[in-house]
Order: sequence, then C-alpha cells, then structure tokens
Amino acid sequence: MPPLSPAIDKLPFYCPIPPAPHPRPEALDSNSVQWMVDHGICAPDSWLAQINSGHVASTMVPLADADSPALHMSLFSDFCYWAYAWDDSRDARLDLRPPGALTSHCLRLDRILDHPGPAPHESDPYCQSLWDLRRRLAELPDSEQVNRVNDGTRRYIHGSYQWTRMQRSRSIPALNDYLLARSDDCAGSWMVPFYPLIGGYRLTPEEAGDPLALILTDLVPLIGALDNDIISHHREAAIGEFNVLDVLRNQNSGYPLTDAVIDAIALRDRLMTLYVRIRDHLARTGGPHLARFAHDIGYIVRGHMEWALETSRYRTPQDAKTGELHDATAFTVDWTDHPADDNPQPPDLPAITWWWDHIQAAEANRPARKGPLSP
Repeated sequence: MPPLSPAIDKLPFYCPIPPAPHPRPEALDSNSVQWMVDHGICAPDSWLAQINSGHVASTMVPLADADSPALHMSLFSDFCYWAYAWDDSRDARLDLRPPGALTSHCLRLDRILDHPGPAPHESDPYCQSLWDLRRRLAELPDSEQVNRVNDGTRRYIHGSYQWTRMQRSRSIPALNDYLLARSDDCAGSWMVPFYPLIGGYRLTPEEAGDPLALILTDLVPLIGALDNDIISHHREAAIGEFNVLDVLRNQNSGYPLTDAVIDAIALRDRLMTLYVRIRDHLARTGGPHLARFAHDIGYIVRGHMEWALETSRYRTPQDAKTGELHDATAFTVDWTDHPADDNPQPPDLPAITWWWDHIQAAEANRPARKGPLSP
C-alpha cells in the first residue's frame, strides 16, 4: 500500500497542547482486551486485540483525578475498544451488510441504551458487550453525567448508521454535508461527557448547556476526525471508502492528493485555532469546572495523534472485509507551533460557520446572531 505522497510522509501538526502521559496504559489495555475476549468480540491473538486501544484512552484522558475510581478509566477504555471493534464489524460481518439487517442491529443497540436492566436475550457480542457498558455506566452515582454519556452513545450509533449508509451509496457529498455526517460518526459525542466523570468534577446543567461548551463538544472531536482522515486514507482506500481527502479532490475536479492533504490540514488548523480561542475565553470567564473541561478535552486531539503514530490500526491496517493486513509506509508528524491557516473568520461552510459567531458574540458580550439552523 503506497504512502499518501512522498511530500507528506511527515505531516505538519499544529497542536498547542503539551504531552501528559497517563500512568497505567498497559494495565488499561490488557484489561480491555480481556473484556473484549470475554464478550466474544475477538480472540486473544486477533489483530483487534493488538491495536493498543487502551493507550488511546490513556493519552486522550491523561489528567484523571487521583481520587477518581479506576473503574471510570476502565469503562472509558472498554468503550474505546467497543467503538473501534463495532466500526470494523459493520463491514466485516456479512450478516450486517444488508440495509435491513444493519437497521435492525442498530435499533437493538438503541434499545439496550434505554434499558440497562436484564441482559438482552441474544448472542450478538456487540449487543451483549454494550449492555455490559450500559450496566456499568448506570452504576455510577452522578445520573446527569451518566445521561450525557448515554445520550452521546446513542448519537454515535445513529450517526454511524447514517455514515455507513452514505459510504455504501458511493456518492461523495459536498464538504459541508461531509462535515455534518463526520461529526456524528467520530465517537466524540460519547467521549466528551467522560471528562468530568474521570476528572472528578461536575458540570452543572447550565455549564453543560453553555453554547460554547456545546460547540466544543463537536469542534474538538471533529479536529481529531480530520486528523484521522488524513492518516488513515490508505486504510479507507483499501476497502473502497472515502474520506475528507476524497471529498476535497471531488469538489476540486480531482486535483492531486497532496493538494487535498494541504487543504485538509489548513481546515483542521483553522478549527484548532478556534478551539484555542474558545478554550482561552472560557478560562477567563467561566467557572473552574467549565474552564477545566474546555482545557482537558483538547487531549482528544493530542492523544489520538500520539496513539496513531504507534498503533497497528494505521501502521498495519486490516481490511475489514477480507482480513488482509497491509503494510503502510511509516509516517511521522512535525509538531509545530504555527497553524497553516490562522484566519480568525469562519470558512464558508454553514455546518460550522455559526461556531465563530458565538465566540465573537461572547468576546463582545452580545447575543449570538446565528445557530446550527441559521441560513
């Protein structure tokens, strides 16, 4: 499998967030692998058991409170493995390829999120394991935080269902529509609510509903998703799927892949600049818990890239449909302090343009003019 291009084997990576390693990634990973094996998701020697997903949990949430129970991190790590495994299963399992079968499967997952009581009467390992995650989540004491994780998981399942249907249609959307779909598919909706749980603090309903906090809930995972698109393009290409690089090439009459990467990096840097702007504003004006939340979720971006540089999920990706392993040419990142695009104005993308209006309004202490449904 060829690299993206000789010119982009070393990716410029703007991420003004310092490294902060978690103290126990190996234990997290081994326990989560055993959890997957126990639920029949994979065998101990399978490729999935070797992608070090417990490491991405530890790098994305490195600032866990010292008094926070280890079970919170364990639950988060198991969720990470479940999401990566389920992502692959939608292509790997023949029984989930018919549209009706996938619909039924997602409806059953949805029902499990509604009812964490009796175990489901079916043998599907993803239903059984999601029930276990939901049961453990329900045992946590803060019901409001638990509901946020549960609602985020539901959004992820619904978004992944629509994403899979879009991929199977083989119709490449416009960039604006792609960003809308990618935001719901990238797992950030359930990851972000874990941060207060693991960090040992609590967002009030008013803080959780703050427009800037809600924007960060979509903004930060979308940055990570675009990073993922860039580094995993060879993986999607191997199974005939498309990502933002193909969207940009299609939108620009098939221009070279290198140019698509340059444009994608510029877009994600513009988004990262917006994240820093919102984070710093909340640090000045928000309460200590909201300010910490805005700071900590930036590790979704930093932690994902640190993991991506080591995991076999991208270094030696497996074709989900055939099981074939591919050796991908090694890539590195050039950690830089300078964004490729630091334009403080919004791009012409209605799906996200309104984010800039909200921070501009907050900085000027005036009401925002736009929202997600504004023309």
